[in-house]
Amino acid sequence: MEILNDHLLDILSIQEEDGKENKRQALRLVVFMRAQSDGLVKEYLHFQGAPLSNPDYNQKPQTEGLPTLEDLPASPWKRLSLSVSAFASLASWFESVILWQTDLNPKAKQLHKRLETCHQQLKALCSSLATILGRTDLSYPSTPTVSKTFAKKIAGYAVCVSFINWLQQTERDLAILIAETAV
Repeated sequence: MEILNDHLLDILSIQEEDGKENKRQALRLVVFMRAQSDGLVKEYLHFQGAPLSNPDYNQKPQTEGLPTLEDLPASPWKRLSLSVSAFASLASWFESVILWQTDLNPKAKQLHKRLETCHQQLKALCSSLATILGRTDLSYPSTPTVSKTFAKKIAGYAVCVSFINWLQQTERDLAILIAETAV
């Protein structure tokens, strides 16, 4: 019986260490993504034309259907669960933004590449966070549609801003969860 208890303690210890390592890997990915997204909003706005490309443009974009950081729960675990859903939604939004920008700004190849990189990184982050939460039901919503040109530009702007805001929140939450995990 004592051998069995020792074995179970060893298994739990390994699982805790694996969980902490999964959180560390997710945090490294979030930090990397934040560094990669530095200047994304500015670059995006640069290609959208006036008034969005004006240097003093700083309106807070709002687009219906985008995940927001309003009214988040106190628990970092619950916030992390919301982050997975938000990032899955943002991945779908990025698909649309890539299509819109390919049409609206066909010569902005670097922007297209950057948006595609964000899209791919979002999918990787969703998988990583879902693993931490033990979720296997990861699904992505259908890609949103917007019909008017200016609305597409504003929606893309809102997506980029939301993406960066959710990365910042998730970085804070993962740091808290890593610090709380037993050594």
